[in-house]
Amino acid sequence: MEEDQQIFTGVLKNLSPKEGYGFISCPVLQEAFGRDVYVTASKLPPGACAGCSVEFTLHINSKGQPQAQRVSLSEGSPVDLDEAARLLCTDFLQLASDLDTYTIVLQKKRGTRLGIEVDTTHGLGGLLVHTVKDGLVEAWNKSNPDVQVRVGDQIIEVNGVVGDVDALVAQCKVANRLQMRLLREPTEAQCSSSGSSGLPSLQVVCWNILAGAYASLKTYPDVQPSVLHSSRRRAQVAAALAYLSADVICLQEVDCSLDELGLSSEYDCCEAQRPEGRCDRCIIAWKRARLELGPAGHRMVSFDEHLPPRPLGPDIAHYSTRSVGLVAELRVRSDPCKRCITVATTHLCWEPHKTEVRAWQLHTLWGIVSTFAGPRILLCGDLNSLPGSQPHRFLSDGCGLLSAYRDLESSVLTNSNAHAGPGGFAAMIDYVWYSAKWFALKQRLRLPTADELKASAAAQTEGAAALPPQQRPAPCVLGPVPTLLSASWPSAHLALSAVFELTNPVVNDGWDLE
Repeated sequence: MEEDQQIFTGVLKNLSPKEGYGFISCPVLQEAFGRDVYVTASKLPPGACAGCSVEFTLHINSKGQPQAQRVSLSEGSPVDLDEAARLLCTDFLQLASDLDTYTIVLQKKRGTRLGIEVDTTHGLGGLLVHTVKDGLVEAWNKSNPDVQVRVGDQIIEVNGVVGDVDALVAQCKVANRLQMRLLREPTEAQCSSSGSSGLPSLQVVCWNILAGAYASLKTYPDVQPSVLHSSRRRAQVAAALAYLSADVICLQEVDCSLDELGLSSEYDCCEAQRPEGRCDRCIIAWKRARLELGPAGHRMVSFDEHLPPRPLGPDIAHYSTRSVGLVAELRVRSDPCKRCITVATTHLCWEPHKTEVRAWQLHTLWGIVSTFAGPRILLCGDLNSLPGSQPHRFLSDGCGLLSAYRDLESSVLTNSNAHAGPGGFAAMIDYVWYSAKWFALKQRLRLPTADELKASAAAQTEGAAALPPQQRPAPCVLGPVPTLLSASWPSAHLALSAVFELTNPVVNDGWDLE
């Protein structure tokens, strides 16, 4: 049929570079045809990505279906990258340490009161102490001057209850004996002196930043189209990485240059590109002023080149997922002992039913990592594996590694999508693992629970931030966990970060001592 010369406007809903086509959402044509408008990648202008506004003419194919022709980007307001960076939620970028926790014990009697006001909706976890006044807590402070409860401290555990704000409040109200564990934010001076033992320390970040090809309205239908702009999300990723200023950065689903992520001026890197035309890759970047590549260099691991023997599966194609891993040896420039660190990152197979594939891929990666260089090993990435799953158990039981979040894994999350299947999806599937003999964990980023993420979303509703804590809207307990990808966060995954201090064990267990 002939092409209609009328100009239509719409939003590029999704685009698959691999398949070479996508769909445009146009309300006018949706009403007329009952479907989105098909568009081939070859018809799209340079710079087009999911979420961008487009103008196009209409062609109706032989089946009576709408197809886009003469596509151009709409001349609207350009994406304000500075504004996007300003909106970044830094609540997800706060370091905390178990060394900053303390415990108090209070005994309630008839007619007594705790004497504190707490904020339950701040989205950082636990009960944030807002006010300390006459009551049991003030009496505790007078009797225990070295362990005083201060405004800004956070109640993270009451009588063994953790990770559930409502349950914490209930314990405070009904229990007569209260054993509370509180978290105190480390001061700037404490943070700057984290390496005061004289041993080298370093901060590591792990983050799946969500490639543009996978950020679509089809996958995230609850997200505003403007949020999907690749340039906007990259500006927020760059702002988050600058905020953390880590020594080592391990990223997955990278589909742009280091310069676009703000890393090129300070960092060197190595990378592992996914095969067969996939758009994204894994990278390991390190601050060149602090670290350099060690003698072993780096190595890319394509899991499709390490398929299992046939008895493990009737269909070898089942194991071909174009997933990759990356391992590098890094050396601390200022360390007179020339200690080296093996850093590995990976993005394992994502299909939910392929647990055995992920386990095999992790087994393959560990076989390379464990013999690549020395014993100081950091392994992190998007493992697409739940705590307690076969891949998770392999690292904890089979490899002797510790997860930096092992005590919180059952209650916190790193990934959420409110529309991923019935009831949505929210869980921990990203990890930072380390060899405990050679590293001491000093700090880590806070991760939210499902209830905390709901509370955070409720607090960000229009006008909520200006209200006193007790008047802010309560989160919807029964609904799905909100999708992390939003106007204030550029990915469906949270960043993980940990600060490690290199230890210096004196026992030789077969490795050469440095």
